[in-house]
Amino acid sequence: MRKILMSLSILLFVGCAELEPIPDEDKSFNAVYQIPNSSKDTIYNNTRIWIAENFRSSKAVLEYENKEEGVLIGNGSMPYPCSGFECVGKENDTVSFTIRVDMKNDKFKLTFSNIKIHIPSYRIGLTFYPESTYPIRYMSDLNSIKPELLTFGNRLQESVNKNQKSKDW
Repeated sequence: MRKILMSLSILLFVGCAELEPIPDEDKSFNAVYQIPNSSKDTIYNNTRIWIAENFRSSKAVLEYENKEEGVLIGNGSMPYPCSGFECVGKENDTVSFTIRVDMKNDKFKLTFSNIKIHIPSYRIGLTFYPESTYPIRYMSDLNSIKPELLTFGNRLQESVNKNQKSKDW
């Protein structure tokens, strides 16, 4: 009986951890990536190319761009990142976000904010649930989404390096 109660307590605790709210300061995050021997202009131009290649429409994505300041701000979306059992009920969900890229010589900083989860409409039996979009609320969602967003920085970094090396085609 004691083992059963202990197991139920652990399950309850783990279940509650999944619903832990995200502190406001964690609802946006950033990371800095180094690209040695790259000018701000080179990073800027290659970032625009990377956005055009990796998002549906760079014109629809970019909300603000300033080459002199080395700033690009846009909106993106991706499928909700999950695998296995955690995908149950989330397989059609998407994540939207604001991405800001600040560039200097030899580095850039990605900042992600305004992260929202979009759930398409669905039906269970005779009950219809309309589509909904809501700001990210729980640590479990952030723990799934954040690593995937941060891979954008690695992919952008690789793209800039590759484009610099392939100039002499």
